[in-house]
Amino acid sequence: MSKSDDQRAKIVDVARDLFAEKGYEATTTRELNKALGIADGLLYYYFPHGKQEILDTIVRQGLENRINEVAFDLSGVTTTAELVDQLLQLFRTVWDLFTREDNYQSFMITVRERMLLSDDESSWMNTVLAGIQTEIMQALRPHANLLPGSEADVPVVASIIMDILQRHLYEALLISNRRELSDATAAQMRKELQFMLFQH
Repeated sequence: MSKSDDQRAKIVDVARDLFAEKGYEATTTRELNKALGIADGLLYYYFPHGKQEILDTIVRQGLENRINEVAFDLSGVTTTAELVDQLLQLFRTVWDLFTREDNYQSFMITVRERMLLSDDESSWMNTVLAGIQTEIMQALRPHANLLPGSEADVPVVASIIMDILQRHLYEALLISNRRELSDATAAQMRKELQFMLFQH
């Protein structure tokens, strides 16, 4: 990593802390410069579009880091009960990633500042989320015989699985401000998966 890359990474780290603590709008470039110990204007050397570019970078890196660490592998599954267990394990992996400090901050910033993202970043984020659902769908296809309905219904099942994960993550992290996957939440997720998957 070059010196310039190091400085960009440092700026992103400091901005992530400040945006998470104070919010994007309440954080001035002057505060960023002061926290970084750099001269006014130097920030624009590394991020020519200023705070907006830093925000977009935080969102993009946060999402990429979380996604790149998740493997949608359901191989070895032979029963619906095993499929439920594997999906819950996948949920736990995703949950752990989202609650790691840097990822948690990026997630909170992404949700709170979603309306401030550039059109390119919003479009990219929607594409990435659609890609995750596609990966879940592809992981489910070899197990279509264990799913309700026919093989044509696999995209719907993948969509419901994604909804279950997102709803519980958002409810815990955003509404309850609780990072741990509680036994009660895990049991509720299991119940929802079982209800959906045992419908055939």
